[in-house]
Amino acid sequence: MEKAPSKSTSIVPENIEQLEALLNQYKDFINEPSNELIFSTDDYGFVPDLFKASKTTYGTTEVIYGLWDTNLAAATTTGNYWPVEWKKIFTANLILQNLSKVKGSAEEKAEIEAECHFIRAYSYFQLVNIYCLPFTQETKSELGLPIKQTTVFTEDMQRVSLEQTYAFIESDLKHALMAKRPFLKTNGLNRSWRSSTAAVNSFAARYYLSLNDYNNAQKYAQKSLDEYSELRNYNTNMSFSVQPYKVTIFNPQATQVDLFFPYTHDQPTMAQDRFGFGETYYFRVMVNNDWKYWPSQELLALYDKAYDLRYKFHIVEDYSYDQGRATNPPYSYPGYIFFYRSDLPSGPSVSEMILTKAECQVRLGDFSGGILTVNQLRAARMSVGAPQNVINLSANSSAEALTKVLEERRREMPFVHRWLDIRRFNNNSDASDDVVVKRTFYPFNANTILGSETPINYTLEKNSRRYAFPLPNADIISSNGALKQNKY
Repeated sequence: MEKAPSKSTSIVPENIEQLEALLNQYKDFINEPSNELIFSTDDYGFVPDLFKASKTTYGTTEVIYGLWDTNLAAATTTGNYWPVEWKKIFTANLILQNLSKVKGSAEEKAEIEAECHFIRAYSYFQLVNIYCLPFTQETKSELGLPIKQTTVFTEDMQRVSLEQTYAFIESDLKHALMAKRPFLKTNGLNRSWRSSTAAVNSFAARYYLSLNDYNNAQKYAQKSLDEYSELRNYNTNMSFSVQPYKVTIFNPQATQVDLFFPYTHDQPTMAQDRFGFGETYYFRVMVNNDWKYWPSQELLALYDKAYDLRYKFHIVEDYSYDQGRATNPPYSYPGYIFFYRSDLPSGPSVSEMILTKAECQVRLGDFSGGILTVNQLRAARMSVGAPQNVINLSANSSAEALTKVLEERRREMPFVHRWLDIRRFNNNSDASDDVVVKRTFYPFNANTILGSETPINYTLEKNSRRYAFPLPNADIISSNGALKQNKY
């Protein structure tokens, strides 16, 4: 006990099964608790009247990240996303470092090696899209990330350029694409907690779309869909929880209200509940530990409330009575729910690939084909009782088709992809999809929201440097200056 444990004194893996066991610990990989992604976009609603009704509907975490306060975000000591993906990168590097030393066949080792390159590329992609500026010819020399390929403490912590960071991600991605592993099922569930050819192809589609490389994005999206393309039909395979959730409001007398959660809420800790949804190629979840996804009015307005079954099963009316405690007097505001109250699927999925393919078709000149593609998704999401001209989108021009496809993307994957989408929209050659995010909310400081003051306007301009969230000050200090903070 007199000798402190360290990376260098840990138990060294001896066989391939031990490395497989590390990769099978899916709980070590699936969670993405990024306040930066959850609160920062126009999908998340900042509603002054909701806060006025109940001070528990928003906290300082929401406003620091949702109103893009770089000084307070850098000083935050708990809950930032920065260390989460570095831990996954460390695990991938640990396995790569020991792979040649353990017993196992060359084929097994090649598969694990490819999977670790995939994990590392995926985590770097997450980090670069939160803590670095969007990649363009104008920004390519800006700060990227440290390149970590070992578990050694003394490895260089200096941030390389954005161009070098993306080259490193693409190199890992190409290595991962070399492996051929079918999209398997285990005990009736898609084995989406592990890598597969379909998983890597779907991530490649996401990667190239982020760079506005529509040819490659469409190519890899199609490869994924060719291997697996099953959608959950919301008409036949969705339901509400077994028991409505009951809350009491005072209006002024006590009145009981039932909240209806989608079936995925029933068993929040059961893997079967999540993997069983069946659409994900590689399972990841965005995690909001505050349990509050308040959809903005702009997002809510995109849904057909009569026929869109995503509104029926994911928009929970009166959610503010539960998580907002806005019950006396009552103030009703809906919340967005998918897996339990906290988790939204964020890994590459069938629906994402359909939307990626459709968008690329439109942007590359085949707007009629793009509309046909997106309607494959709508057939599984819209009520069969809707008129056909409601179920199926139509367009008379490429511009109209692009608007409709991007609106469908936002309806299908709110919160999860919006930050990445805004970044790429604002840096492509098409000005029609540019987004300036605007809020009206109360002033605040590090400790509290100043609800007694008049709400003010907040704006995230198109080319703002705040599209790169700050690194934690604590990590910059502990690096002895090796890590450099973003400039604002």
